[in-house]
Amino acid sequence: MGEAFQCYPIVVGIVSHIDLNTLDALARSCRLIHDGLIQYRTSLMAATLRCSREAVPVDPEQTLRYRARASDWNYMDDGRNCNGKAGSCARDLVTECRRCADVICRNCAIKPPLSTALRERHRRLCVTCAKAPIAALASPALDPSLGLDSEAVQRAVCQCDTEGVWLCQPCGHSIRNADHDYKGIWRWRTKYGGFTGIGDGDRGVICGREEACLAAREREQETDCDAEDARGNTLVPWSTGSSSGTPSPGSGPHHSGTPPGGGAGFPFPANGTIESIIDEMRHQRTPSPQLGPGYERHEIEGIGGIVKRKLVRMVRVGACVPEWEDEKGSGNKILAREVNGAARSWCGWCWRVIPGEKDKKQVAKQ
Repeated sequence: MGEAFQCYPIVVGIVSHIDLNTLDALARSCRLIHDGLIQYRTSLMAATLRCSREAVPVDPEQTLRYRARASDWNYMDDGRNCNGKAGSCARDLVTECRRCADVICRNCAIKPPLSTALRERHRRLCVTCAKAPIAALASPALDPSLGLDSEAVQRAVCQCDTEGVWLCQPCGHSIRNADHDYKGIWRWRTKYGGFTGIGDGDRGVICGREEACLAAREREQETDCDAEDARGNTLVPWSTGSSSGTPSPGSGPHHSGTPPGGGAGFPFPANGTIESIIDEMRHQRTPSPQLGPGYERHEIEGIGGIVKRKLVRMVRVGACVPEWEDEKGSGNKILAREVNGAARSWCGWCWRVIPGEKDKKQVAKQ
């Protein structure tokens, strides 16, 4: 190996996948490697791994906001300007995001969560995912014969509690909201789900892996799209127009800054119904095929003859997870097996499997 580090093409190929900290540790491993690296010191330091957001300009306002909130974990769920850049990218600590695999530096990663928040990241798995080989839950799936002690599986499991949370801003800005929503689902189920059929058949809490569940099935999903159509087809024409009277592209014959329906009720039309808004937009320009009924978009007549538009699609839905008897009627014991490490679970932060006690016992037997 020492002779390989004397060859410049080999050294550059290795250094391009590591950061400055790893390069320094590599140079301190032995004198032979150190002598091979020191002769190319200047060029190797410039060839180390770089953050994928290095070309993004720094926003001064974002920098001040980030410094003001750097010590407050309560602002982690603030999704505004999550794609902004708070400071210059670092070169000493650069690695992939644990969720999306984008290369980010320490300045572009989220603030480390509190240690007490680690227990909130657990998601319950369905019976199929809980009994499957742990290598099958990796992304991409590994050889099922590989055990937990293998190097490939160790890289694929959750390490948020041991090596820290390393997520980019787009992936990590909403983890607190996701944890709160997941807990709220379980609280609502334990409080109001008794004798209502919730939890029977396909009406329970779905697997933490969601559409990636091993037992996922195709199900119809209905979305009420009247409000979205009205918002997308009435706000755009006058919100993008210029103040000089020049019509914006796609605004059609409606050149003024007044929305359809007249200016008396701006920003809402006089009649105010969703159907009238869509019909008025259809008369002003060529109707879009997305607004009319079709293969996915259905018109359903409801109570009083009101026609509702729903978008029906086939989506993959994970299997329902089990609910244990000791958890019913007690909100404090929800996900207790997953939090204590007794059962295998899914990390809602990095989207990786968290080994359970049974997985660790199998490694000890081997």
